Amino acid sequence: MKNVEIKVFKIGSTKTDKEEIKNWLNEIGASSFEIPTQEVISDEELIPSLAAKRCYKSFEVGLNPNVTKVRKDWVEYIDNVLKSGHGSVFEHATFTFAIENVSRVFTAELNRHRAGVAISEGSMRYIRFDDIPWWVPISLRPRKSDDNDIATKKSLTLKAFTDVFTYIEDKYKYLVNEVWDMDNIKDFHVKKIITSCLRRIIPMGVATGGIWTFNLRALRHVLALRTDPAAEEEITYVFSLIGKIMIESCSKIFGDFILTNDGCWVPKYKKV
Repeated sequence: MKNVEIKVFKIGSTKTDKEEIKNWLNEIGASSFEIPTQEVISDEELIPSLAAKRCYKSFEVGLNPNVTKVRKDWVEYIDNVLKSGHGSVFEHATFTFAIENVSRVFTAELNRHRAGVAISEGSMRYIRFDDIPWWVPISLRPRKSDDNDIATKKSLTLKAFTDVFTYIEDKYKYLVNEVWDMDNIKDFHVKKIITSCLRRIIPMGVATGGIWTFNLRALRHVLALRTDPAAEEEITYVFSLIGKIMIESCSKIFGDFILTNDGCWVPKYKKV
């Protein structure tokens, strides 16, 4: 048994094909539209912006007779799309995160957000444990502000957690090594059946991980919802990390989020 820390890795995001964008713009009569460089607007921000412009054919004045003015500043343009609540265009771009050392408590919460999210979680049916790693909840960690009563309760609770994890790990190893002697089983199908059975004694607090891909609309929604004061503490912790990544990586689409003193990411435009 060991204690681990949660890690979030941004491992992928939407990329554009500028040559094909140019061909498409020529096809719809917007050949004079200047495609911005990566330094001006990221690929992840460009795709939703192009989608929004295509909805109204607002690439340039005259392309749509109803359009008499076109915003040139990309920050202003995206802010106006957010303000108008034109959220569907943000579903065209995605970010992919590898999230490790989170518990099954976390994944049970996050995997409820299926719309706009692709999920690939570590399989306890196939993965056998050598030990049972787990993340110590923030609520159990000592704080300077804790009085003696709270400090004692935290200490006793943490000891109970440790005792339970140690006991289950010992029983798990006993079943794996002594009862089933799994290292000497050659048939993977048989090992899979046994591993699937034995996972039932593994606690929800076991550290696991996987890959989650969010479209930007879904990510805005989950970030706001899961860093709310009423949200579960582990998912709040993870999305606080993700919020910082998104402000750095996609500032034009997430720039309306404000980080409050109590750790909440609150958007200016909520109906996106």
